[in-house]
Amino acid sequence: MVWMPPPDALVNPAGHRTSRSVRRLAAGAVLGALAALVAVGVPTGKAALLAVGPSLATTPGGQSLRAPAHTCLTWQKPDAVDARTVSCSQPHLFEVTGTLDLQDFGAWADFPDPARWQQLVTERCAQRSVQALADHFDPFGRFTVGAIKPSEASWVRGDRTLRCGVQSAGRTGTLFLTTGSVLAQDQSDVHPPGTCLGNDGKAVGDPVNCAGPHAIEVIGVVDLKGAFPRGYPDEAAQDRVLNTECTRLAKDFSGGPAVVASKGLTLFWETLRMESWRAGSTRVDCRLGAFLPDRSGFAPVTGSVKGPVQVGRQPAPTAPRNPGPAPVATPPVTQVDAPAAPPS
Repeated sequence: MVWMPPPDALVNPAGHRTSRSVRRLAAGAVLGALAALVAVGVPTGKAALLAVGPSLATTPGGQSLRAPAHTCLTWQKPDAVDARTVSCSQPHLFEVTGTLDLQDFGAWADFPDPARWQQLVTERCAQRSVQALADHFDPFGRFTVGAIKPSEASWVRGDRTLRCGVQSAGRTGTLFLTTGSVLAQDQSDVHPPGTCLGNDGKAVGDPVNCAGPHAIEVIGVVDLKGAFPRGYPDEAAQDRVLNTECTRLAKDFSGGPAVVASKGLTLFWETLRMESWRAGSTRVDCRLGAFLPDRSGFAPVTGSVKGPVQVGRQPAPTAPRNPGPAPVATPPVTQVDAPAAPPS
């Protein structure tokens, strides 16, 4: 997997791109029979090259399928041989934003290697997807830009079709179900309280059971929209509200004001960028975690803050790549609304 952030982006310990630093309160300091297709993802902070295999040319019965912009697709098998189109109002894994014909690759052109596919998707699908979504796309939110490319066998037969789209993908390549068109969704990268995100080396991975090692435990979600009705709040203003609200949520979730600190955990959050706010993303996770002794990334934490906790001192191993759909849908997110900011 490859992820190269743009020059103006930083990488925080969670593996997400942000122009802001991770804020912390020191409380313990990714239809049929076109052979195999593969989806490749343009990382927007958390997902990298994906490897799933839906087929969109024909059904097993030989009927042609169309996948114009805003067609939604889903599948259950790891190789996606059961991929099908569904209404975007139903749970799905991929929303098509456009179809490209790579005719600049001649009949005898070699099948692109992974790095070249990544470059093609970055160069040709990113802008197409943003345009298809009427600029309502949060590049730092829960969705990533990706594409469904032909398999090497179908490439040799002359297929040059690249289908661009968006998907909700984890760092390991796991694809998560989503309901509704991206155009109608809040794209905030938030999780239900009580969700734990696993370790991927020193960075953050996909959801795991909190009883096992993990990097982050989400203890609440704050919606900043009510506090800032006049528009995007700067970093300092976000921090003031999030400090208050996340501290309160941490106390309520853990069972007391001193519990987080007593278990060697840190309360932190990430501020929102202007691009996210303009796309309608106004929600932020309040998170608990622990950092490695050299502050180079997240330490493995075993157990929820609601019970016994162990904090490791060595980096966790890199999480295995797991391209394909997640076994279950992500549950809905509950949140608290930040109170309106007092008049300045």
